[in-house]
Amino acid sequence: MASVSNLTLAIEVVNDGPDLEANVTVDYDIVFSSFDQKSNLPYSEVCRLIGDDTGINPPEDGVDDAIPGGQLTPVILTPGPFPVPIPLPSLIASDGRTSVHRHFTKTLPLSALNEDQPPVSNPDELRAQVSLSPVLPSALLRESNQVVLNIN
Repeated sequence: MASVSNLTLAIEVVNDGPDLEANVTVDYDIVFSSFDQKSNLPYSEVCRLIGDDTGINPPEDGVDDAIPGGQLTPVILTPGPFPVPIPLPSLIASDGRTSVHRHFTKTLPLSALNEDQPPVSNPDELRAQVSLSPVLPSALLRESNQVVLNIN
């Protein structure tokens, strides 16, 4: 099964006129097993930012929150007055390679990274999270035309 290694997150705060922005960069390698290389099994890949509130001291709410607009792999927005981002299937396969390097960048308003809402006033803890889900072959079922017989 494929694995993720060398996962790094970098955030640079920049001033864009009156507003502060965060330039987010995520880098990692996808390492393919020999099975992946021979079968060319595709994986659905998702890279996103999360607010990390588990296992920290002092403890906060204990929930790792999704960062609004923090998905780095492609998304589409639903039409209408309240667009909702829907992840696009981002598929990756070995294609004979032993590994592939991934590099994503995104600029967000700095306020989007404020995952510790009042009354918590601790620093905001952020992580990049990568998931690889194997896309398994689906079963195929076909039926022929129906033949009716009177066998009495």
